[in-house]
Amino acid sequence: MPVLSFPYLHFLSGQKHIFPTVLPGLLLCLPLLLPLKAQAQAQAQAQAQAQQNTEQGAVLKRVILVTRHGIRSPTQTPESLEAKTGVIWSAWPVPPGELTEHGRTDVARLGAFLHRYYQAFLPQNGRPCATPSSLFVWADAADNRTRETGNVLSKTLSAGCLKTAASLPAGQKDPLFNALASGHETLDKHSVLSTLTQTLPHGETAPEDVRQATSSLQTLFAPQGCIQSKGVCFSAPAKLSWKKGAPHVTGGLALASTVSENLLLEYCEGLASTVQASALTGEHVFSSASPTLDDHALPSQAALLATVVPAHTYLSHLTRRLPAIAIPRGRYLADAISSLLTDPITRLPDGSTIPASSRMVVFVGHDTTLDMLATLFGLDWTFTDQPDPTAPDTTLGFELWQDGTGVPFVRFVVFHQSLEQLRNASPVENRADSGNPVILRSSLCPKGKKEEKCRPLLLAHSLRSEEGQMLQKSP
Repeated sequence: MPVLSFPYLHFLSGQKHIFPTVLPGLLLCLPLLLPLKAQAQAQAQAQAQAQQNTEQGAVLKRVILVTRHGIRSPTQTPESLEAKTGVIWSAWPVPPGELTEHGRTDVARLGAFLHRYYQAFLPQNGRPCATPSSLFVWADAADNRTRETGNVLSKTLSAGCLKTAASLPAGQKDPLFNALASGHETLDKHSVLSTLTQTLPHGETAPEDVRQATSSLQTLFAPQGCIQSKGVCFSAPAKLSWKKGAPHVTGGLALASTVSENLLLEYCEGLASTVQASALTGEHVFSSASPTLDDHALPSQAALLATVVPAHTYLSHLTRRLPAIAIPRGRYLADAISSLLTDPITRLPDGSTIPASSRMVVFVGHDTTLDMLATLFGLDWTFTDQPDPTAPDTTLGFELWQDGTGVPFVRFVVFHQSLEQLRNASPVENRADSGNPVILRSSLCPKGKKEEKCRPLLLAHSLRSEEGQMLQKSP
């Protein structure tokens, strides 16, 4: 058996880490949002270049996919949301934080597309289930929505050969998805709060698109809220506290993040919108009392989401992608992915191992899972038809290829569903790009005048080296 890298050694020995923070200059910066046309051109050029780099004769050996669960209801009750915003929110068909039936349908659409995209790896419809071990699905046990998403993907990716995803016992915290919640890692309270105090925006220091998001939400929910005593104010200063071993942000930006995410979930579920975009122009304000959203209002609602979701993305980048938080939270999963790209044996938190025969390995987690891996592997992405880069079903892929000379290399991809695909449960391939993934570049991989391939062992070394450098630095 190969020597396990240090996160697994600490996991097996039951030790904990206290993780210091890093200099603010090391924070991954939120990329400037390009105009949609420019984004589309940049992504098309990147995909064309990546396809050229995957030269003739290269063979795909294994793929590791990390996906966010399907559409869920807000994690807060409607009463709680009303108390925070002063508005009655749309009713959901499931309790807070649960996967919806519409969400299951969208997950199945994603699974069907991935089944076709990676068909050489997976059992096919109408054929005996002779090779179910070619697929392995591991879901976060902490929530029903991740386990249920894992079950849907297991069935669709295996053409019915696998019925359920593997996981820890239901409700147990899994260090692969959050080593902080499971107690395997610990943050340095003073260092993390000190860094966030310096980086959270004050007044006009937030980016323009974030200020536009909070301004739009203010107009929609409480035009006079900021001048009223205890009114709803989306520009209220951020407040930091410490709860359950992690930082907790409140204030206007945090409220804007929560509200914009829930408006997006509402839209993707196909529910009537709690607020209507036309309110920004002084027209009729949409109410959740109406049973449906008129078709002519859909474009403006999508545009509204494109305006307000940047508040959610911005706060996620400041907190979830903060290296001092993302690294201890996600190092176990990052190490498992690195092991799957280089070693024949990869151990899971319950002591079992992922079968060496599994050519496709799927981890089912959360948007926070995607954020922490983006930091650890030096990745970033945006979509032109989906304002949330970690929307439901978004799937990050690590493809292990072997070139014509037998040398392995890694390619990074991300699959997604557009706003309209999620809302209408339409096939993933029903897009201008036929549903093909966006090709990503990792900052951990070599770059220069001549584009070089990202070797698995070099990637693993760079991953550990970056962690080590950040461990040595403190504010």
